[in-house]
Amino acid sequence: MPQTIAKPVEKGWSAETQLERMLAYNVEDSQGNRIGHVSGLWVDANNEIEFVGVKTTWLIGRTHIFPAQRMEVNHAREIIRAPYPEDVIKNAPSFDPGAELTEAEQREVFEYYQRFGLQRSGARQATAGAQQQRQQRGQSRDEATIPLVEEHLKVGKRQVESGGVRLRKVVRTETVNQPVELKREEVVIERVPGQAGAATGKQFQQEDIYIPLRREEAVVQKDATVREQVRVRKSAETEQQNVSEKVRKEDVEIEESGDASRIHGEGGKAANRLREHEDQPRSKRQSS
Repeated sequence: MPQTIAKPVEKGWSAETQLERMLAYNVEDSQGNRIGHVSGLWVDANNEIEFVGVKTTWLIGRTHIFPAQRMEVNHAREIIRAPYPEDVIKNAPSFDPGAELTEAEQREVFEYYQRFGLQRSGARQATAGAQQQRQQRGQSRDEATIPLVEEHLKVGKRQVESGGVRLRKVVRTETVNQPVELKREEVVIERVPGQAGAATGKQFQQEDIYIPLRREEAVVQKDATVREQVRVRKSAETEQQNVSEKVRKEDVEIEESGDASRIHGEGGKAANRLREHEDQPRSKRQSS
């Protein structure tokens, strides 16, 4: 039975396959302008890329999709060039990158890009697969197998910046008062009686005598010394956190009619009881 639902590519923790590595590629439009990065890839039944999702800032939480036909991939530079300009991809349908694309959603994408040069062969191929599947559904079978898929939760770790500490040294000025003792000289003038006797030296001539006075003044000098050091270091702590996420699990509903209900009634009930028993926790299984 041909696959008519485009399956999304899930990114593994090690990105071992080429498709997983392409989920980290950048995306350019047909003019070479950077428009975002790959956030989703959808493959067909042959595991060939059918649609590419672009994560941009145009619509938060959504992914704009374009068909993979005529796109150019540069694995060395990790760039995918879309064959459409930025405005065309900006107005394209957007979907969840982790969900499957149904037939109607694929048809919506093909019909949108047909207005911008997409060949109708891609659209005919998708619709032909849908018609073939519907025809096979209408045929009678003697035996059928339905695979049931179950999702498993894988929790990884990545480092993100949660904050930081910045040390910025600033200079502050303050006034310091420090007392100091300063000496100064003063003049003391006294008149004392002269001694009796003959006068000596110059008489009756002008005479000029200068006596300098001295004083001390404060001289300021500043020395820079290391007062203290501020040291910052990081320490790692480990905390336990529970991650809660919804996973999908496929099941099958059995509807019997006519003789099938009479023949397999008890067997169907036993199968349902077995399935209900497996869905219970291990602690309840033992008790039951």
